[in-house]
Amino acid sequence: MYKSYRYRREEIKSEISGPVDFEQAIIATGYGKFNYLLLLAVLPASFSSIFSSSAMSYVLPSAECDLQLTMFDKGLLNSMAFAGMIITAFFWGCVTDIFGRKKIMFYGYLLTGLLSVAMCFSHKSWHLITFKFFDGMIISGPYAALMSYLAEIHNEAHRSRSYMWLGVFFSLGNISLPCIAWLIIPQKWYMKFLSDTLEIASWRMFLAICSLPEFLACIALFAFPESPRFLILKGRHDEALNVFKKIYSLNTGKDPDTYPIKSLEAEYSIESCGERIQDKLKNCCKLIKPLFLRPNVFRLILISMIQLGATIGSNSLRLWMPQLFAMIENYKNTVMKDDNHISGLQPSFCYMLGQEESYLNSTYYANNTIGNSTAVCVPAELNSRVFINSIVIAMTGVIGYTVAGSLITVVGKRKLMAICFIVAATCCGSLYWTEDTNGILGLSSVFVAMTSIGGATVVNIIVDNFPTYLRTMAVSITMMTGRIGAVIGNLLFPILFNLSCLGPFVMIGLASLVSAFLVAILPRKTTEDDKPKDIV
Repeated sequence: MYKSYRYRREEIKSEISGPVDFEQAIIATGYGKFNYLLLLAVLPASFSSIFSSSAMSYVLPSAECDLQLTMFDKGLLNSMAFAGMIITAFFWGCVTDIFGRKKIMFYGYLLTGLLSVAMCFSHKSWHLITFKFFDGMIISGPYAALMSYLAEIHNEAHRSRSYMWLGVFFSLGNISLPCIAWLIIPQKWYMKFLSDTLEIASWRMFLAICSLPEFLACIALFAFPESPRFLILKGRHDEALNVFKKIYSLNTGKDPDTYPIKSLEAEYSIESCGERIQDKLKNCCKLIKPLFLRPNVFRLILISMIQLGATIGSNSLRLWMPQLFAMIENYKNTVMKDDNHISGLQPSFCYMLGQEESYLNSTYYANNTIGNSTAVCVPAELNSRVFINSIVIAMTGVIGYTVAGSLITVVGKRKLMAICFIVAATCCGSLYWTEDTNGILGLSSVFVAMTSIGGATVVNIIVDNFPTYLRTMAVSITMMTGRIGAVIGNLLFPILFNLSCLGPFVMIGLASLVSAFLVAILPRKTTEDDKPKDIV
């Protein structure tokens, strides 16, 4: 009897008396199997985001003849997905905060997968442009919901590292994409139809395969519960407590009823938004309004400008690198043999690009001048070196994210971001004068890795500077601003490149330096005493 009495006293003592806040509740669930399974489910979701925005850069050289693409058309296609994301940024941020993270992730990835399959049947350039635009409109929803979900399913100690793992997955996606392209695009695919043999364009098959991660993400994330922090925001404390119990049971292997917390603090509350569309829109406006009031609006502008500079750099040069490497390889195989100006010297990066562009322009002009109607368009053959270089760039990103995951808790978020942007600007400036091919690859790899890490760390800054009920909207607006940078960068890149090879590198280098300066004036993280209560 004494032992039973003592056991019951210890069991009661292990329970936390009184309601607790979210942070204490999520810490009590531990870190284990649930979190590892979530990271596994996030893997195809991160792949789908990378494939949606980057797959087109490998398609364009092969689809150039099929769709009669110009250099500006390629820049337009590279930017269309980001343009679609910009249009729906406010919409998805509001809808995700109203209907929840899980529903948006499930239906969003499902619709994106269907659009990616439809994209394979494009026979005109405007078809492909339209599909990429709608693809960008849809994918921004589940992406924003996923970023918020990761923040709201981890405690503060593991939140930053979960985003760094997401960055590792993005880099793995960047590695797998050129590998898949290397396996698929050089192949010749044929299909028997009645008595005729039809050739299936390899780039179409490549786009079809790139839709698989979206369907996998849809299935995997459906198995996970709704964000407990979102449920608390909605006042559904019993449902949130049940989610905590399930996470606790999965992580510890214990019975859910042994979860030590029995009640949650009413940290957040919102008015019922009703069922009518007008009520939901009014509620959406109420959610958005605090974001544009002091001090939130100044933080939002500052963080958005940092993201703008980071994305101008990373998503411009990264998406154009396959095209630039293809031009360098074509120069070495064709123009360099008859180029007497280099006299045995190693040509610089910009010299090779300039000579190759002049060769293509002169050939195009000659064909049009003589009225060569029988001239056949020969698509650029993607040399294996192009794919290898893309793989090396992506692998550098994986190493960078892995190191950054350890340094972020030691160095700090602000210092890490500033270092990344300064190193990126230095690499971009050096790239213009580089003469060695391996040097070009090395500088490009470091630049893409640094700007990607700096951009990924911005999400951590958002979590530190905005309360939960504004976080998804802040992420959406910041991502929207970054995507504006991607559109600007990809449209200006071919225009500036046609004027002077130096132009794109000046634009990208200045964007990185401005981001580094803005990081220096970022406000410090608010302490618990200074942080306002998250009540709407």
